[in-house]
Amino acid sequence: MDYNQGGFFRFSNYVYWLLILNILFVITNIVLFAALITLIPTISNAILYYLAFIPTGPALAALFHSLSILARKKDVSPVQAFITAYKENFKDSLKVWIPIITVFFILLIDIQYFNQEPTFFNQILNGVFLVAIFLLVIFSIYVLTITTHYKFRLRDIYRLSGYYLLTWIKRTTGNIGILFLTVVLMFFTSDFIIIFICSLVAWLLMLNTKPIIQDVKMRFVKSETVQE
Repeated sequence: MDYNQGGFFRFSNYVYWLLILNILFVITNIVLFAALITLIPTISNAILYYLAFIPTGPALAALFHSLSILARKKDVSPVQAFITAYKENFKDSLKVWIPIITVFFILLIDIQYFNQEPTFFNQILNGVFLVAIFLLVIFSIYVLTITTHYKFRLRDIYRLSGYYLLTWIKRTTGNIGILFLTVVLMFFTSDFIIIFICSLVAWLLMLNTKPIIQDVKMRFVKSETVQE
């Protein structure tokens, strides 16, 4: 009997992949987790949080790309896949990531400002900006996954990500649902649970985003621009 083909073996292999990738993601993202643990979330610490978020882009890009490889190739080392993706996509992921977190922090600071003067109009703007942050997070997922899979100009990556964000509503709402349930889980348990489930959440996001990556390949990509 070939035990390698059994359901339990496949399940344990996925668990192993997710565990190793989770550890690697935490290690490469240690600056952010240290900031979340030690810094008080105030406006005065905003610049420190901003700096701590910079390494998160390459770490997320490597995590998403490694999980994409897992979906296609079952016999690849997760350590090798993550390190290779991290090194090869480091500069490109930073280029697309820094403008995103800049907008993200501008929105967060504006929300803090609106909360200081809780007028009816400010509360409306607060809600609008919160929705904008949620959409920006989904947008960043598309940006990072497209960046690690294909070679496009920076503005074309943003255009494609915006296109899929607004037109592939089923996939976008699915990703919003995954993130919303993650936030709910953190609310009822602890914020730090994300440290232990980040690869699982990323895996669910990648499964839901996979058809978008395939559509990009079919409609917008020449064969020589594809990254394995």
